[in-house]
Amino acid sequence: MSTLYAAQLSWPKLQALAHSGAYALLPVGSTEAHGPHLPLNVDVLIAEEVCLRVAMRLQIKNQPAVIFPAVAYGLTEFAAAFSGTVSLSAPTVEAMLTEVLTGIAKHGFTRIGVFNHHLEPAHFALVQKAAAHTRAATGVKVAVPDHRKKPTGPRLGAEFTHGGSHAGHYETSLMLATAPQWVDEEERHKLPELKVDLPARIKAGAKNFHECGGPLAYLGNPAAATAEEGHRLFEILADVSEQALLGLS
Repeated sequence: MSTLYAAQLSWPKLQALAHSGAYALLPVGSTEAHGPHLPLNVDVLIAEEVCLRVAMRLQIKNQPAVIFPAVAYGLTEFAAAFSGTVSLSAPTVEAMLTEVLTGIAKHGFTRIGVFNHHLEPAHFALVQKAAAHTRAATGVKVAVPDHRKKPTGPRLGAEFTHGGSHAGHYETSLMLATAPQWVDEEERHKLPELKVDLPARIKAGAKNFHECGGPLAYLGNPAAATAEEGHRLFEILADVSEQALLGLS
């Protein structure tokens, strides 16, 4: 499966993929605190796993796809107070993402999928702006699947739609499915459930996880997470992402 990864290919092979009409997939995440039981690169790992599952599906359909190295930094103000979190300014994030996408487009890729799994609202808006800038500047087709919206969001569970989906049942299940070796099992089973309606807290003016009621940088119920649930969630995320890409044709 190494041929799916741009970083592991020579430039002539990548050029050939671009000329063959291959989809270019860009995982986007963050470097931020995800509770005391998960690593800082949760969003990156989730985005990369979704890209891999989508690329494999496309290969079965004889549609070539290549996964570019992930963007691992973004606007992460909600977790900025926690050690290890690196938050870039909004103009920097927008410019960086725009230049990455236009760089991919300049070398012949005409259909790009941006799979963002850092769900801070302001960050997601920057991803969408960067995609719009790239479309306008290059004429390429860029999809940014948004799994937060209906009909996908409700399929991901009540915690996802109302509980904040940060390092709780949702993200911990995904991590158990893709990188269980990086989940601190002892720690996660100690964590009590934090029932927090994150969208409501944000609407009320909360600006960080402390103000949202998550003093350890997690929300929801990580102790209830399972790998089986993670695989179910990944298939839903792959479904909506694949559909968005095929819609570019």
